[in-house]
Amino acid sequence: MNLLDALISQSGMDFRGFLSEYRRAASQLHEKTRDPSFRNIDLTEKTFTRWRSGRVARPHHPAPAILKLIFGRTVDELFAPHTGEQAQVVRAPSAPVLDESELSMTARDASTHASDAAAQLLPDLTLDQLEDDLVGLVQGTGTKPPHTIFVLARDVLGVSKVLLDRTQVPSQRQRLYLVAGQASALLSACAFDLGAIPHAFELARAAALYGQVAEYGPLQAYAHGYLAVLYYWTGKPAQAVRKIEEARSFPGVGATGKARLAAIAARAYAHRGLVENAQLAIEESLADRGLVEDDLHAVGGEFDFNLERVAMSNSSTLLILQDGPRAEASARRSLELIAARSAGSSPLVVAPQARADLASALLMRGDLDGAADALSPVLGLPREWRGAGLTARVQTIQAALLAMPTFRDAQLAQDLAERIEDFTLVAPSHVLGPGTARLALGRGDS
Repeated sequence: MNLLDALISQSGMDFRGFLSEYRRAASQLHEKTRDPSFRNIDLTEKTFTRWRSGRVARPHHPAPAILKLIFGRTVDELFAPHTGEQAQVVRAPSAPVLDESELSMTARDASTHASDAAAQLLPDLTLDQLEDDLVGLVQGTGTKPPHTIFVLARDVLGVSKVLLDRTQVPSQRQRLYLVAGQASALLSACAFDLGAIPHAFELARAAALYGQVAEYGPLQAYAHGYLAVLYYWTGKPAQAVRKIEEARSFPGVGATGKARLAAIAARAYAHRGLVENAQLAIEESLADRGLVEDDLHAVGGEFDFNLERVAMSNSSTLLILQDGPRAEASARRSLELIAARSAGSSPLVVAPQARADLASALLMRGDLDGAADALSPVLGLPREWRGAGLTARVQTIQAALLAMPTFRDAQLAQDLAERIEDFTLVAPSHVLGPGTARLALGRGDS
């Protein structure tokens, strides 16, 4: 038996407790001396047992200094023989004595760490400007074509990622995650319009993940809702239904967001043939919204889902349900609401899609002249505004014209079909995307 064994026994330490003290002491010595031999110190239980047994005359460096710091005795004292009669003079391990240099070093380390943390604090004005830039982009989606918005939103996303690497402040990181998520959602909508469906999926999922990291329900709901749109666009209505039901589970979504999710749900149910569910979702989308809004959907633009957008989306759903009269009424309602706006705020996304739906509804009741009049402004749109959703609707009209015996020999029908073909040939979604559209939907659905 040696003094080391007596001290360990008296303190009640087992091997794990001793190892913890041993490592702590080694770390203190490394901070004080910068001697690399004190770094990453380890000790086996076998060595611990041998030290206590007295079978080791004297351990090698750096053990002596560590043991002295723990017990306040030299290694020669600790490993000297110790008898039972001496037990009364054994004292417990003494607390390490701190000198002024250790106190100074600790204070200096704390000050340096705090300074480094402060250096990673971004000016609030920088974040304010980035958020303002994003809001301007979102609100400009009705007046700027998708390819322009895509380039600008990509820049905002890039800046937000750079700034995330420059701050560790939780509140600032949350703001940046929200900017990155909203930019990703905007990019997904643009990618869809441009016909780049795989990229739209990827960007929508990124938006959902950013929303999850920021713990912000409205962004998660928006992104999952857009994934539902993409699923039924690509002919997967069962997955669309599952995704929209998941989207509706997120908390904090205001009245506009709920109306949007209801309209998307109606379309998903219609594609599944769930007529009653689709009708109930349409009614829900038209319900009184009240005053409760969330910050995301209150921004407007792409994140808005105003009454004209609801009416346009529902007209598409009713066309799928083969309810021509109600589809016509809903499309006309959308156009009436748009006409009531001032000219400067008239959206270039919703109105063309509502006109295409109106044309389809008129064809269902045999009104070729009315359909041609409704579609004429659409076919004159500049190429950059011919998004995937609009192109799909117009192609549906072309297919109906060619398939209906009533119109097959009509010159107006032939002329309209040729104009539609010219329209779709140069549409960005036709050039960049898959070139075929199974379902009629668009950015107005999101």
